[in-house]
Parts: sequence; structure tokens; C-alpha cells
Amino acid sequence: VIMRCSSILLLIVVASAPWNCLSENLFNRISRFATGKKKSDDDLLGGVPTATLSNGVKMPLVGLGVGNMIPDVIPAIISHGLRADKNIRLIDTSNVSSNEMLVAQGIVEGAEYLEQVSGEEKAEVHVITKIWYTHLGYNRTLMAAQASLDALTLAINHPNVELKVHVMLHWPRCYDNIPWMNCELEEESLPAYIKNAGPPPHLDKENAWKESWKALETLAADDSNPIASIGVSNFHLSDLEELEGVAKIKPQVVETNAWSLLYDPLLIEFCHKRGVHLVAYHLMDGIIHKADAAPFAYHHLLLVANDMTKIMRSRGLLEQDEELTAAQVVLAWLVQHSISVIPRTTDLYHLKENSASSIAKIPIMNDKQVQTIAHSVEALISGEDLTEDAFVKLTFHAKSKDVYLYWHDPEYGGEIQVAKIEKGSSFDESSHPGHVYRVYDSEEKENMEVLTVNGKYGEHTHIEL
Repeated sequence: VIMRCSSILLLIVVASAPWNCLSENLFNRISRFATGKKKSDDDLLGGVPTATLSNGVKMPLVGLGVGNMIPDVIPAIISHGLRADKNIRLIDTSNVSSNEMLVAQGIVEGAEYLEQVSGEEKAEVHVITKIWYTHLGYNRTLMAAQASLDALTLAINHPNVELKVHVMLHWPRCYDNIPWMNCELEEESLPAYIKNAGPPPHLDKENAWKESWKALETLAADDSNPIASIGVSNFHLSDLEELEGVAKIKPQVVETNAWSLLYDPLLIEFCHKRGVHLVAYHLMDGIIHKADAAPFAYHHLLLVANDMTKIMRSRGLLEQDEELTAAQVVLAWLVQHSISVIPRTTDLYHLKENSASSIAKIPIMNDKQVQTIAHSVEALISGEDLTEDAFVKLTFHAKSKDVYLYWHDPEYGGEIQVAKIEKGSSFDESSHPGHVYRVYDSEEKENMEVLTVNGKYGEHTHIEL
């Protein structure tokens, strides 16, 4: 397959052959170690893939995003996520989502269920929450962080929960050029006690977030709260470089859009060199749901998923009626490179499919598979498809007579002759799952046989005619 060589290869590809890239392959220097661990007496994250932050805290690599989720479903989806068949121990939300109390409720319900059915006395759960840009500034940030902790009190104080909170600045500032941000209106809408706590941050966009970082440092130094790390979200490289110059405590976590994997490689490299852990969001909408824009790339993801399905079935890791999805291989690809993922869903089937338990079972991918996923993700994010498609290879063999092979278009009803296959000879065809062929035994099309392609991408099927 002819593939482009661009910035995402500097981040994710672990190459097995030379590449014509000018920059060093960043992920050649990152070990792939994201595997579940056996549980010990002091390990409350047994079986959950984790990464160790720069401050020594172990953070789950597979989570659930609930920001802006329908409030009514949040407790139930989190409670189900904590169950042993899913083992989700990382929840991502924000102060502005106004659902932290519901997050705490779901965590408590899930932990109580675990104790009831399995005797698990305490579940370690990590929550990422973020300070909105209207609350930038030292005092405003302290107030917002305390409001988040107050909302999480039910889980913080519950005997079955070991809660670890990761607090981030959601944005470095309010931007006038982002259509959904309205800096002045949002400031005017704040309650008086917030306005009185500090100056409007949109009037000092270059410094307000720096005061907020000082507030996070104050919180991080206070052992009486459950804050496990501090970090930032949606920061540009220039902001991170400036933060590095003023921070007494360096950020331990950076949350970034999947878009950054392709278009902001210097930010990713900055984090890697300084041991800053990455959390990637917008994975489903930003990558998987763009299949129509880059179908060849999506087919290559399905090819890898099919290869991994066969491996897992042979090892007893999947039932014969189970198969991996494109979403799962992308999540596993990131997790195996120690990047936390926080896909969002309200569907229990997808919750299990993309859970820590499911992703942790996927074996370490080989270099060719890593390359294929990296190129495919690049194509899906950019909308510039790969130059060659993935296929199901078919070999038609005319055993006893001449036959005429046609490809049939079920949507529009037409058909196109593919080949005349003479008796005793074979014909190779590249096709796709679900494609339909018609086989006739004469040019007059008197007798017809209909064949539907049931194979998966990357498979080779022999058909006797």
C-alpha cells in the first residue's frame, strides 16, 4: 500500500523499515507496555492498563468521557463501567459540565455493587475535572476547584472508594475568534461572588491562566485533598513553553484533541521529552466517525482488526462469534503507546467494547500493524484518503466449464462483466465484504448463480465454480 509520510509518523509509528521522514521517529523511543497487572494487597487497579505520571501516581489508560452527557444516564453508565467485565477506572468531566455530583453518585453506586457481588472492599477511581476559562485567576480557580471537590464529596468520603482527582485548566483563555465562546457575555452571566473573587480573565488573557496555575500548585501541595495531579487542556505549545518557565510544579498531564496527533507534533514531542502524560479526546468523532471521508483508511483499520481477531481467537481471548472493531484497534494502538483514551458513550454494548477490560486483552501489535493504523488514522483525521484500498482477495476457479463472472450493484440493479473464466483456469479478484457477484454459464445468461463475499479484509477466499 502506498502511504504518505507526515507528522503523525513522528508520533505513533514504530517502524520496522527505513522511512523517508526528515525528523526522528518519536515513538521509537517510547516503550509499549500498557498491560494489565496482577493485583496485590496495595494495588487497587489490578488488571487496568496504567501509566505512571511524573509524580509517581499510576493513572488508568482507558476511561470514559461524560462531559456534556445527558445527566440522567451518567450515574448508571459510570456504575456499569466500574463492573469487573469493563473495569473502567477513569472518568473525564469538567466543572462547566455541572455533572460532578452525578459522577460521584455513579462511582459510589458502582463501588457498592463491586463489594456486594465480589467482595471488593475498595475501588480506586480517577476523575479528571477541568477549570473553565471564566474562572481563571488565582482566587477564582481556587473557588472553582473547591466547588468540584465539594461536588465529588460523596465519592471522596465513601468507604468503598479511593478517589484520585486530576485537576486541569480547561483552556488557557477565552478566544474571541472561536464562535461558541462569548467572553463578555459569559463574564456578565457569572454570579457576583465569582466576579468579586478576582478580575475578569478575558481582560488579561496572557496572565490570568498563570495565576490559575499558581492556585493549582497550592492545591497540589495540600495533602488534605484527593488531588493526584495537575495539568492543562487545549494549551498550545507556546503556552506550555511559557508555563514551563513560570511553574514551580510542572504539569503532569496534558489533555488534547486527537487532531493534535497529526497537526501539532511539536506539542506531543514537548510532552514526551518532559514526561508529561497525554490524554486524547475526540477520538470517535475525530477519527472513527470519519470513515466516509477516507474509506480506504477505514478498510485498513478493519484489516488490522481482522488480523488481531484471529490471533485473539487462537489464544482463547475472544469467542468465535466475537470480533474486534476499528475503534478498538485505534484505542489499543494509543493505549499501547501509553496515551490515555476517554471515549464517550451511553450505550452499554459500546461501553464494554471500548472498556479497559476489552482493550487490555488486545495483544501488543506488531510494527506493520502499528504502521497501518498510524497511516490510517492520519488519513481519517486529515480527510486525505490512502492511495490504495484494502481488499478481500478472491480466486474463482472454473472447474468443469467456461463461466462468465459479473459484479452486481444491488443498490442500482446493474452489473458489470469482470471476466470470462475458461474451463480449468482461475481468476483473481480484489473485492470487499458484502459485494455480490453473478456467475453465468453462457453469454446468453441462461443460468445464474449469486455469490456474496463473506470474507474479511486481508483474507483470501477460493471459490469453485
